[in-house]
Amino acid sequence: RRLLMDGGTKRAREGEEDAAPEADSAAAPTNEARANGGPAPSNTAGKPPRASPLMRQREVMEMEKSGELRFAVITNDGEEQTMVNLITLKNIFAKQLPKMPKEYIVRLVFDRNHYSLVCMCENEIVGGVCYRPHFTQGFAEIAFCAVTATRQVKGFGTRMMNQLKQTAKKDGIEYFLTYADNYAIGYFKKQGFSRQVTMKRERWVGFIKDYDGGTLMECCISEHIDYTNLPKMIEAQRQEVTKRTRSMSKSHVLHPPITEKHTFPLDAHGDVIGSRGPILSADDIPGLAETGVRLPRYEYTLGGEKTTLQALLERALKALVSHADSWPFIHPVDVAEAPDYYEVIKRPIDLSMVRRRVDIGFYRTLRMFQADIRVMCQNCHTYNGEDNVYAECAKTMRQTVESSLANAREIMCDPDAEGDA
Repeated sequence: RRLLMDGGTKRAREGEEDAAPEADSAAAPTNEARANGGPAPSNTAGKPPRASPLMRQREVMEMEKSGELRFAVITNDGEEQTMVNLITLKNIFAKQLPKMPKEYIVRLVFDRNHYSLVCMCENEIVGGVCYRPHFTQGFAEIAFCAVTATRQVKGFGTRMMNQLKQTAKKDGIEYFLTYADNYAIGYFKKQGFSRQVTMKRERWVGFIKDYDGGTLMECCISEHIDYTNLPKMIEAQRQEVTKRTRSMSKSHVLHPPITEKHTFPLDAHGDVIGSRGPILSADDIPGLAETGVRLPRYEYTLGGEKTTLQALLERALKALVSHADSWPFIHPVDVAEAPDYYEVIKRPIDLSMVRRRVDIGFYRTLRMFQADIRVMCQNCHTYNGEDNVYAECAKTMRQTVESSLANAREIMCDPDAEGDA
């Protein structure tokens, strides 16, 4: 049980696109923040949309299947080719993690207690993960993780981490720990890491060293997950969720529109044309009854006495039409007198339109009728302003309808109870 050697204040930083969805592919020192996972300028016009993480993983899996992409775990065994590969990986870490002391990178990469998973594309090392496994404790500590700038934004970082989890699982590793700086936290979160360390403290205390400025993060490795085939597993989960949802819901079923007999066609100005049958129950709306929904039923009273909606509408309309100040609203506005009226007012309403709507049963509630009268009066204020005879007439109309229905009550009842709809 030895402490890892001192050096540096931060252990891991990810230069891959998955660390930040908008990471820049440049790795020059002047672009240091973006090369280490920081924000970059948004996608410019004309560029094709970026693939989703799941799509990128499918593409990377195809590259791996064809042999174009390979992964291998190496350590300092003294072999010439291994040393060449470790030097290449060390150079990638040094370039992509410019704030990390180069001597510290060399010391850990070539330490024989550390292992490195290298990512090779077309026989060229393009990235890797350096980690220290503690086999007796069942966990490993990730030291460095990076991908070359030319291979970023392609899902290689996620694929490397998934390959590392699958490899470590075979070696009895149950947890990964890492100290992530602010640039790397986002990446590790997407790879299943959490700031909450659930592993028993005695398993790791004394085996890894605390670092100032870093956030300790943990990833628990599940023995039931094939990390190298996550897209297939996610798709299977999605299909199962959809299947179970459809067994409990009919939201995926499409129903035909309401039949013509229940519609009220309108002309260019919103006036009702013709008469149609009212919707009296949920059965008149395709698919609604199957959901268990029932249309509300209303009862009406006037001064405490039971009455009907039609009687209340006739009472209010009669009071409006017979009033001396109703003359601006009796008929639609004549374009000869107000040429731009229908350009200003998009929902014109007059008392003749209200009369037709009452006659054909358009109003299903008292509130619908009152809403039309409010719109009619508001249209008058909008077009004519406030200080004129038209505005005064509109105020009178609103007061008249309120007065005529002052003692009226609209009561919602149980839709399954006996009574008229």
